[in-house]
Amino acid sequence: MRVIVEFFGPARDWAGAAKVEIDLPDTADAASLRAALKQRFPGLADRLDRTRLAVNEAFAPDDAALRDGDRVAVIPPVTGGQNDPDWIALTTEPIDVAAVRRFVDGDARCGAVSTFDGVVRTQHDSAHGALVRLDYEAYREMALAQMRRIVAEARQSWPVLRAAVVHRLGPVAVGEVSVAIAVASPHREESFAACRYLIDELKRDVPIWKRDVFEDGHLAWVEPAVKTRNQESA
Repeated sequence: MRVIVEFFGPARDWAGAAKVEIDLPDTADAASLRAALKQRFPGLADRLDRTRLAVNEAFAPDDAALRDGDRVAVIPPVTGGQNDPDWIALTTEPIDVAAVRRFVDGDARCGAVSTFDGVVRTQHDSAHGALVRLDYEAYREMALAQMRRIVAEARQSWPVLRAAVVHRLGPVAVGEVSVAIAVASPHREESFAACRYLIDELKRDVPIWKRDVFEDGHLAWVEPAVKTRNQESA
């Protein structure tokens, strides 16, 4: 069988590739794939045990069976460290939008920086009064992996030099920032397009949910306004 392997974050540099196809025995599992990757990519040999594998966008243990055509992501530890060109984070603290903007600075090739700040807006419900806040909840590990994935996809379409995607979790009051995105690229058209892509795909496919909290205590989960990729292909 043949599986498609994608490398994200620093794993791209370790492997020297963004995406490859690997032929495996029909009985192969995730552990077999790890062994094959170590043999094919010497730069991964000492690091692969610190990564996680996601099969078809879900984290998989080493004994997970693989099937022909599976898409496997090699996901390194998510740190958002200073030497990483991407800052991907979920936080329960207020987002420092200035820090998000500063993160993408510093590359001499950069000719444009685009930013997006999502702010909780006021609204009024005739039955329950004013909106007090939004409560955000996430499937944290998968959300971080998906955020990494969409940044990697943006890089495949535009020359993104540095990117930051930071999303708030927990209670977020009206007027506060719930998500901040910054993208640095050589030209403004590319920067605009990549930034728009990141927020659109984040809202489409990253497992983060929000719930309205009104002044009378009424709670209501917010229905998604965009279709997921699976819904679009159905």
